[in-house]
Order: sequence, then structure tokens, then C-alpha cells
Amino acid sequence: MRLGNAISSKYRNECFVNIVEEIEQNLFPQSQKKILYKLFEFVNLTQGNKLILTTHSPYIINDLTLAIKADKVIKKILSSAISNADYLQEKLNQIVPKASCIAAEDAIVYELTEQGEIRELATYKGLPSDENYLNLSLGETNQLFDDLLEIEEQL
Repeated sequence: MRLGNAISSKYRNECFVNIVEEIEQNLFPQSQKKILYKLFEFVNLTQGNKLILTTHSPYIINDLTLAIKADKVIKKILSSAISNADYLQEKLNQIVPKASCIAAEDAIVYELTEQGEIRELATYKGLPSDENYLNLSLGETNQLFDDLLEIEEQL
């Protein structure tokens, strides 16, 4: 029995790799966020857990950015000796659940370019850059809408 336990413990995987493809399908942005934060909570349960996501949703990237920023802020709160630390933690928890915070060094975002190349998205102070294809597409749509408003104003 001991030999069986020794072999079992040697080859037993105690971490989990979760691959979720297009989490945004058929979900409103608020539902996307809830599921994403629950997935982050699960990945944080055990050291070595991994989460791999594919998405076309700028909301997912933005919510990831919030989770990374929240991790940075919670670490600052915990390392400071301020009297209202509990209040600040509670306030943060209402924005991003503490269990769903993601360390910047644990997150990597890749994007597929129009040329079919895969590249790592740049970061700004550890946060995914706003200069990504999904946001740029939204910006283009906003610009086109502004152009329509300008035409309308001339009527």
C-alpha cells in the first residue's frame, strides 16, 4: 500500500489547467465579468493552477486589467499602516473580489494581428495596454459615429 501511495503521490497532479474558449459567447458584459472573476478565484486556489482564455471581447481584457490593478492596490493596502485599511479593502472588494485579484507577473495577453501574427500585448506599469486590436476597433467605431454626428450637425 505504501508503494502505491508513493507512486500515486509522485505522479498526481495537484494543479489544474483550465482552458476556456470565448467566454463571452451568449453573455452580457456583466455576466462575462462574474464568470471571469470566478475563474480567477479558482486559478488562485492552488499554486500552479493556470487559466488560458481566448476572447474577442474588449470587456474581458478590461476586466483582466481591473483584476491586475486591484491586486496592486490590495498589496499596497496590506503593506501600509493606515487606519482605514479595512474600509479600503472592503471598497476594493466591491469592485474586484479580493479572491479574484491577479498578479501582473501571472498574466500574459497575446493578440492576433490582422496579418495573422501572434504577439504579446505590451503592458503599461504592469497592466495590459489599451493599444490593443479590440480597443482600436472600438475607437474606430466611435470615430465613425462622431463623423456621422458632424454630418448631422450640418443639416
